[in-house]
Amino acid sequence: MSLRHPYNPNLHLNNDTSFSGMDVQTKYLPMVTEYLEGTYLTLQKALYDYPRVLAIRFEPVIPTAISNTMSVEDHKSLIMKFIDALKAIIKNDRERKRRSGRASDTKVRYVWCREVDANGKLHYHFFLILNRDAYHMLGRACSPNENLINRISRAWYSALGVQWNFQEPWIHVPKNPMYWIDRDDAESFQRAFYRASYLCKAKTKRYGRGMRAFGTSLN
Repeated sequence: MSLRHPYNPNLHLNNDTSFSGMDVQTKYLPMVTEYLEGTYLTLQKALYDYPRVLAIRFEPVIPTAISNTMSVEDHKSLIMKFIDALKAIIKNDRERKRRSGRASDTKVRYVWCREVDANGKLHYHFFLILNRDAYHMLGRACSPNENLINRISRAWYSALGVQWNFQEPWIHVPKNPMYWIDRDDAESFQRAFYRASYLCKAKTKRYGRGMRAFGTSLN
């Protein structure tokens, strides 16, 4: 039986080493059951739309000089500003590609979480999910060429209200950030879900003051 979260009674804690038959990162147990469900359904919906999916793990970075000036209200709206900007950038790119020839479209699906550092500062983790027939690679950060990582970086700058500088992307890309998921390949789904399960951990989340700790493109 799952226990209620001690700081948010609307949530439940999951101490199992798997969820819906798939492994999770047990080092970070307990995880929030509702977060695992949201992550699972987000990936499933992406594969319902597209037979081939690209999932990318990254952390948008807030420079100290900016984070020191941010209020709770700034943080409340930050992720939606980022998502709205990213959707607009991707929409414009797809429309431009279609004008020059046939190009696949993509919905922007995602999982994100907001966590608290030991010093009390807020930071973010993100899992972006796109049609792989539209985007199949992340690209190289700091490249002067247009690529997916630069589009993500531009959207983050926009959310922070700062003019974009491609030489300082403010997007941390960890090792092995990309997952190619195929509709008929359950193992590829499990690998991506395992990586995304990190965002579902209960530790380091903060509740109250009207701030969400987790979100998906489902809601």
